[in-house]
Amino acid sequence: MITFAAIVLVSAGSAGIAVGKVIYVDGRASGADNGTSWADAYMFLQDGLADANESAKPVEVWVGQGIYQPDRSAAEPNGTGDRKATFQLINGVTLKGGYAGFGEPDPNARDIEAYETILSGELDGNDVGVNDPRDLLSEPTRADNSYHVVMGIGTDETAVLNGFTVTAGNAGGSYPNNYGGGMRNYGNPTLTSGSPTLTDCTFSGNSAARGGAMANSGSPTLTKCTFNGNSAGKGGAIYNSGSATLTNCTFNGNSAGRGGGMYNGWGPSTLANCTFSANTATYGGAIFCAEHSHPFVVNCILWGNNASDGPEIAMVGIDWGSWLSISYSDVQGGQAGVVCVPYDGYPDLCRLEWGPGNIDADPCFADSASSDYHLKSEGGRWDAVSGTWVQDNGTSPCIDAGDPSSRIGLESFPNGGVVNMGAYGGTAEGSKSYFGLAVCETVIAGDINGDCKVNFTDFAFMARHWLEDNNP
Repeated sequence: MITFAAIVLVSAGSAGIAVGKVIYVDGRASGADNGTSWADAYMFLQDGLADANESAKPVEVWVGQGIYQPDRSAAEPNGTGDRKATFQLINGVTLKGGYAGFGEPDPNARDIEAYETILSGELDGNDVGVNDPRDLLSEPTRADNSYHVVMGIGTDETAVLNGFTVTAGNAGGSYPNNYGGGMRNYGNPTLTSGSPTLTDCTFSGNSAARGGAMANSGSPTLTKCTFNGNSAGKGGAIYNSGSATLTNCTFNGNSAGRGGGMYNGWGPSTLANCTFSANTATYGGAIFCAEHSHPFVVNCILWGNNASDGPEIAMVGIDWGSWLSISYSDVQGGQAGVVCVPYDGYPDLCRLEWGPGNIDADPCFADSASSDYHLKSEGGRWDAVSGTWVQDNGTSPCIDAGDPSSRIGLESFPNGGVVNMGAYGGTAEGSKSYFGLAVCETVIAGDINGDCKVNFTDFAFMARHWLEDNNP
């Protein structure tokens, strides 16, 4: 198996009530193999997808813990070895991993960390681990891996992938098989949208010429996804030439020639509350902005990335140039962390919109060496290992430092009335505010920011969000 450990965010609790037909998949099941229950679950995900494709929508496919390869089915239980085999997402179908599944006391229990569900491109079971993700693409034992573990061709937002780890894809062939080792997502906007929805997914140890984890030319929506230890020539984690929307995503330990975390070209993208750290590249350790690109970055943390040019962000001046808008984000080195790379004498075509609220300060990660990017707080920080709130000796400057107009979402009280920067901002694991005194534990009517006082500051927060709905 691959040496890069998958990092997933916990989505605990029971499965809840599904809408429409539910199809069960579990490689350990021993029943009728028809997908009607955990006991009679399909053993292979491809069979579950085939059933879902023929069924009236909407459909949910619940997948039990374990490893699933795209070249396997009931007809080919030992696999075909076909590198073009892939898990194609389907409109109106939600794939949900992380179930305890067959043989467990509560098979419907769902925890994507405890019951990891892996979609793997390792078809022959011969992968050798590597110490550096940059070696993935050329490692001989990866030459027979799946080109694209998952595909999102012609999908819209109703094609959902939720709670999976995608690993061991190797898009090392010729075009079009050199894009998106973990997932390739594309489509003509006038014909097919290529816009799936991905939530609580991890892409780890994938490689490609472009987009180690994902290559996109559509408009996917990614929420709470983690990209770890992926590698490519362009876009270690993501090669984007569409209009992706990423929220609460984490990029760490990815590498590329251009864009260790993400390569942006030909279109706008929105990155909100994302964290980039420990990514490496020649140009743009965290993000590379190619010609015609215009990413919008807000409430993000870019810290501890490395590159020869643009340790955090590199832009290129060529053709129509590149454009970057960034605000309320923590960028190591400030504007000096953003470099315009001269190209054929066109260095002035880089357009950087350095908006309000940007800072250059150590974000005080809980433990970056262990890829724990929660923010330290004297008021309280979520500790995923113990499953409890702990108090630190210091407080991150990224707490309560996001865009004041952004929603604070599910951040716990006291939350300061302003969203945190970084991947946990606006979520239930967002670090708590600290006001320099004993932690306020009493909810007082009218105390919006949680400092145990009701004053004009609270009124200002309320006025700013007047008439907004309650959706986080």
